Amino acid sequence: MRPNAWVAVTAIVFGLAYGWQALGLRRAPIGNPMAPVYFPLGLAIAMVFFGVLLFYSEARKGLDLDDKSKRPKFTLRGMKLILITIALCLLYTVTFDRLGFVFSTVIFLFAMLSFINGLARTRMNIVVTLCYSFGMWYIFTHAFQIVLPASPLGIF
Repeated sequence: MRPNAWVAVTAIVFGLAYGWQALGLRRAPIGNPMAPVYFPLGLAIAMVFFGVLLFYSEARKGLDLDDKSKRPKFTLRGMKLILITIALCLLYTVTFDRLGFVFSTVIFLFAMLSFINGLARTRMNIVVTLCYSFGMWYIFTHAFQIVLPASPLGIF
């Protein structure tokens, strides 16, 4: 089977499992009881939808034509990017509860963008980092009504 078809099957299976688990989330005791379920369920639906779309697109090309499909070539820069991404994700996980959503997201995203774009684009990295972090905080807390970890300063 083509590599992208495997990705599609994985997305579909993971999306279904994630959606099933999302339906099992505890309901909110105040406000809209379904509010904590909306985002995870929407994410699960998107994973399944895009997985089906990718599988359909690969099936039209022929699933057994594995020899003509492009295989990724791992370079030193690619492996370095993978390892740094894993390290930054672990750092994000550790700092998320301690520093809060906004501060830990700013640190993670700025570090990732600085590594990918380089320090020559620092201004753009800062703007994207701040807009994304505060934008996601606003969407999660106001639109989805999800309580995110606050910073030690008590703001955001």
